[in-house]
Amino acid sequence: MRQFFTTFFAALLALGVFTLVLFFLGIGLFSAATAEDKPNVKSGTILVLDISKVLMEQPEDLGPLAANSTGGDILGLHDFIQAIDHAAADSAIKGIFLTGTYNPNGYAGSQELRAALLRFKASKKFITAYGSFIDQQAYSVMSVADDIYINPAGSLEWVGYGMQLVFFKDALSKLGVQPEIFYAGKFKSATEPYRLNKMSDENRLQLRTILEDIYGDFLKEAAARSKKDTASLRQMAAQLSILTAQDAADGGLVTGLAYDDEVRQKMADRTKVNRIDDLKLMSVSDYHKSYDKASGGDGEVAVLYAQGDIVDGTGGDGSIGGDAMRQMIRKLRFDKDVKAVVFRVNSPGGSALASEVMWRELSLLRKEKPLVVSMGDYAASGGYYISCMADSIFTMPGTLTGSIGVFTMLFDATLLMESKLGIHFDEVTTAAPAGMGSPFRKLTAVERRYFQEGVDSIYDKFITRVAEGRKLRKTYVDSIGQGRVWSGVKAVQLGLADKIGDQQAAIACAARMAKLKNYRVTEWPELKSFWDKFLQGKEKDQLQASLQAARQQLGFEVWWSWRQAQNLKGMAGQPQLRLPFVVKPAAW
Repeated sequence: MRQFFTTFFAALLALGVFTLVLFFLGIGLFSAATAEDKPNVKSGTILVLDISKVLMEQPEDLGPLAANSTGGDILGLHDFIQAIDHAAADSAIKGIFLTGTYNPNGYAGSQELRAALLRFKASKKFITAYGSFIDQQAYSVMSVADDIYINPAGSLEWVGYGMQLVFFKDALSKLGVQPEIFYAGKFKSATEPYRLNKMSDENRLQLRTILEDIYGDFLKEAAARSKKDTASLRQMAAQLSILTAQDAADGGLVTGLAYDDEVRQKMADRTKVNRIDDLKLMSVSDYHKSYDKASGGDGEVAVLYAQGDIVDGTGGDGSIGGDAMRQMIRKLRFDKDVKAVVFRVNSPGGSALASEVMWRELSLLRKEKPLVVSMGDYAASGGYYISCMADSIFTMPGTLTGSIGVFTMLFDATLLMESKLGIHFDEVTTAAPAGMGSPFRKLTAVERRYFQEGVDSIYDKFITRVAEGRKLRKTYVDSIGQGRVWSGVKAVQLGLADKIGDQQAAIACAARMAKLKNYRVTEWPELKSFWDKFLQGKEKDQLQASLQAARQQLGFEVWWSWRQAQNLKGMAGQPQLRLPFVVKPAAW
């Protein structure tokens, strides 16, 4: 019997090892079989740029099955723009075909894309745009094209820009929940939905100013194309003059009306091919794989991405963990190959403590090597806190930044528990404040003063950090702070940023400061391949998979509302440096 079990378990172990070897071998063979060769770029190629796709800050490897599900890997914005710039000097590339209807990307990201297309256009190559329906955000990019065509049955959105906020004060009151709110900055309106039933005058002013700044840029771009003045274009939106595709053509906003096959035939004629099937079309993602990237050089310019809410601890996908980011910044500081750092910030802010943790490590890095900040769609509140010490700050006109202010929010649910549900709480403590912050007991006057003084102290530190980093008077920073959000254009005028420029400009600036003529660019955090993430099977990767599944099952709108409720729960009682309104992301 003993011999039987010995033989049995030995065979079982051998079978397990054999299965494991086959598994890894299968992965390798499958990966090799599905790996694409470097695409061949033929003369006369036209790049296809679908602006309906989300452009992430960093690329993402979706694995070998991506082509059957999402159409390929997700290319990062920096790589996307780099490919367009490379194509401008590539004799094999004859033009770009812009397609899409809705543009899900933010204002600043769209402006960076538009700037790259303008550089491409300067190479005397054509850009043709087409959409069955074109929304305003898509048009802001398409307006750079030589020709814009729209489906005869389609239309162009032309209604102006707007922003709507939701307020919960009365709903909370009916539920028996009383918000306890402490804030510094009269424009710090993140808590207004819980303490007011409409926008404050200060919030209305700042939102109107931001919208006018961004809309003004949009109208200037449209005016350059349509040969109409911005006042006329503004009036067309106010009067809803653009209803049909023909209205858009009559208004000079598009070149003309055409079907997809007709637009492709125009490009065929332009590239001297007979049939639209003979067009040499290539996606920007594939084109990016076709050429060798710069390597070697005199040193390395590291681009460190900080995207998402700022949170304590290590964070995860879609958030910036203060502790995890500190470790990466420290690693870059001690890396002798890294000669300069570009800190790419795309964050509405978050935890005050995590922001301070990163500020400290960034300040130490700046003492040893150049530090340049490139702002994305937003670098506000905590996102600005972690930017203000840089040697130079680049922003886009549509970037939302500033919001120098603080708030803390608690909720008192004693009325809900006692009067509506008949649930009561009692406590025993060694000191009266021991239980403060609980939603099931009211704050005392002393405790309210404690929270407000804490908020005021953090606000004072915030404006001090900005004053020292930007070499401004503290009283001046306070006057332009107060929680107010500014556009990138205003930020430069006020001294909160140095220049209007994209990530490419920030990288070039960092290289100049480090006196590098030949350099390579690396991206941090280091990207994981699909197989790395698959094989590691870390808890956070499993959590991310669960979140993705929830988003697919619930639908984007329900999922987004749920995430905001979770964020609100996490903010309770914690000082926040956060954008005073929620910027809804693209529904990808």
